[in-house]
Amino acid sequence: MILRCVRWQSTTGFTRVTTPYSDSVYKPIIAQGIRGLDQLDVPKDFHAGNQEVVIDRDQQRSLEGIIESFEAPMQTSIGYGSGVLPQAGYTKQDQQIDFINVVGDANQFHRRNLQQYPGHYSTKNLALLRWIQGKDGIYFNPFCPINGHTVKYGTVSRQAALHDLSEWTQLYFAGRLHKPVNFVRDNDPMVKFLNQYNLKNALTLSVFMLGSGKPTKVSIPETFSERQLYEQITRLSYMGDFRMKVGGENPHKVKNIVEKQFNLFKQVYEPIIDYFVHRGYLVISESGPNKVFRANLSVNHRIQLVSTLPLGFRKQLYGMYQDKSIKEIAKDPKLADNMQSVVSRIIWSSSIKQAIRGVLSAGLIQSVKYALAKNAKFWKSRGEKA
Repeated sequence: MILRCVRWQSTTGFTRVTTPYSDSVYKPIIAQGIRGLDQLDVPKDFHAGNQEVVIDRDQQRSLEGIIESFEAPMQTSIGYGSGVLPQAGYTKQDQQIDFINVVGDANQFHRRNLQQYPGHYSTKNLALLRWIQGKDGIYFNPFCPINGHTVKYGTVSRQAALHDLSEWTQLYFAGRLHKPVNFVRDNDPMVKFLNQYNLKNALTLSVFMLGSGKPTKVSIPETFSERQLYEQITRLSYMGDFRMKVGGENPHKVKNIVEKQFNLFKQVYEPIIDYFVHRGYLVISESGPNKVFRANLSVNHRIQLVSTLPLGFRKQLYGMYQDKSIKEIAKDPKLADNMQSVVSRIIWSSSIKQAIRGVLSAGLIQSVKYALAKNAKFWKSRGEKA
């Protein structure tokens, strides 16, 4: 398949170039998961302009200055959260700025970073740091003063990040990237390349959950708006997150994110939605600034979409259908519910593990401070709702 780059004007007024999405370039990881990574090549003409989210140049220079202050090497740094991107109910003033840094070797990063920023760590023991980080975890350092800002930064190994993007093993890093983020440092094209596949899968699940046309607990009838679609995509990464059950997150977070980032979601998902429309999975019922879609989920379309989901997720989903063919799975009226169950199961496990890592990495005092700040946001949002 020949991929033709398309140019379009972003919400910030800059021209972006994006390569149209195609499953064909992801065949190795669709079939083998992370084991197929060695067979996966980023096309020389690949562009992911849809993922280039910049709010304004002054802010971007400030974010880049924070990342450039690190002496430890990192290929990719991703800014996210209300301190980087707009959210309803929040102002950037005095907001902690959140990053996830993707590094080649987490142990080497921590060794060098401990020399530069020893005050960012609750322990100086490298063996303990390695144990807390684990194989697939993200090690967070919260409330760190850098360049006059309060920063929380997470460190994840490149292997763990790519594993999550390609198989949805944790849906922590991959779930974060379902939403608009700011690639402050972008020296590894494989991250954005795999994230296009990640975005496609987020859209797949959301279309099933919104447009299954079946009487399931997660579906709505007939048509859904673009805003409803982005809210469902955002909701994916919070399904099963135990923090939502204990007051650790704003219960209105999904709507708050989409309300202020609607145009950014349009930018990020435009090439993926174009692919769905071109393939016939989605039909545009009404055009305009807030499009209305109808899902066209025939059995063949369901088979095509389900069979290209991330391998780790797909295995868990298939495990709910012992001795069933892919056609039988595609016909199941409870398929959308079962997809939600698998997402919730993955995120429940990873969110608990990550919360434990957070307590161990930040230390008790910083963890209590962070928990109180989150809880205050929770009760503030409850008061605003009332």
